[in-house]
Amino acid sequence: MELQENLEAFESLNATVWGISPDADAGRMTSFRDESGITFPLLIDADLTATKAYGILNEKQDGVPHPTVAIVDREGVVRFFHLDENYRQRPPVETLLDAVREIDTAPEGT
Repeated sequence: MELQENLEAFESLNATVWGISPDADAGRMTSFRDESGITFPLLIDADLTATKAYGILNEKQDGVPHPTVAIVDREGVVRFFHLDENYRQRPPVETLLDAVREIDTAPEGT
């Protein structure tokens, strides 16, 4: 997994990586995390609170969010947002790292 492989790069920029899934089965999530070698937190959004708050609910697939990558700053402002229909399509890690770097260099109040 590309995020896991680059986790140290995110951490060096004081960024925290989280995965969020609507799957309510904590055991399945734990198995997936362990089998994939993921060390960052995987959060469960079983009631779709986060999914609905970000407007990423896929109405065509009952209760399933669109595959999304969001970078949120410390104030809760979304600084980068990528939504795709294909869960296998993700922005390159370097694009995400660049977005995090931009937050660090942004002038105060932006």
